[in-house]
Amino acid sequence: MLSLDPRSAEAFEALLARTVGFVLLLVDERLRITRAGAGAAHLADRTAEELIGLSLIAAFGSAALDSVAREALGGDEPASGEAQLGALGRRHFTVDVVPIAAGNLVVALHEISTLRRVERVRRDFIANISHELRTPLASIKLLAETLSGGAAPDADTAATFAEQIGREVDHLAQLVDELLELSMIESGESKLAVETLDPDMVVATLAERIGPVAARRHIDVRVLPGAADAEAVRALADPARLGQALLNLAHNAVKYNRVEGEVRLGWQTLPGLVRFTVADDGIGIPDAHQSRIFERFYKVDRSRARGEADELLGGGSAGLGLAIVRHIAEAHGGSAGVESTEGIGSTFWVDVPRTA
Repeated sequence: MLSLDPRSAEAFEALLARTVGFVLLLVDERLRITRAGAGAAHLADRTAEELIGLSLIAAFGSAALDSVAREALGGDEPASGEAQLGALGRRHFTVDVVPIAAGNLVVALHEISTLRRVERVRRDFIANISHELRTPLASIKLLAETLSGGAAPDADTAATFAEQIGREVDHLAQLVDELLELSMIESGESKLAVETLDPDMVVATLAERIGPVAARRHIDVRVLPGAADAEAVRALADPARLGQALLNLAHNAVKYNRVEGEVRLGWQTLPGLVRFTVADDGIGIPDAHQSRIFERFYKVDRSRARGEADELLGGGSAGLGLAIVRHIAEAHGGSAGVESTEGIGSTFWVDVPRTA
């Protein structure tokens, strides 16, 4: 029973019945729950009846929630704070506790998990972009100081330093271009010009574009046969955007391949979709990383791509290429994915709609 006057009890019951999007509780002076709704029951993974009589900390396992309630109880004034609740404390809530009559407390919880997740993504983005900018800028500064101080012993060394500066500048330009590209795709500012495409022509064009780069690393490019009913299959996609996504995958297939390996380009049909594939005989991707490689700035190993492959493909990776691939696929209503075995190779794919 509520230890409130009838009017207050009736008002609380009406409010409890109408709460949407937040959790409402009534607790007594010993911080035991005297009334809880469906939202509180779901959060505590109990029934509403099971919550009655439990202490806040016993019901939700949160010292932070208990602390805010005790602050309001001790000071007889409203108190606010935050608490992580739910399974493994993965959900974030603001906590507002208001003392009312007869030593009771009204506890209101409003979930802010999405807000905290956005803040974490923003912090991670700033940390990642700072790292990606700091490395080439430090290299450029060191090389420029060496040249301006006359430490380069001869003209050939000075020319080598100048060439290294040029590569670092190209890397910075690539980073800026990819950031702008990703921003436009994510915001929807980049509109798709969807056309009916012949999958065989898409793959042939890709092979033509990646062929010269692959040849310089003694890597063969092989075009796999398409579907048996190829003449009747057409993909619905923006040719420029789809080509950009597949070329990103093909560049990676060359970069991470073994010398004299092979890149295989192909396509197949799925229900309502055309799947374009890019496979390689390279170093592969550990299982633990495969679910995250399409995230912005995510890299399996920063030392995996360097040296000759970086020079051939226009500098090191900023970890944005696969994020762009995923967003292009999703903008078409499709998806991107990978199957990989470490030490054997990887197969990446992009799915786009097909004509009925």
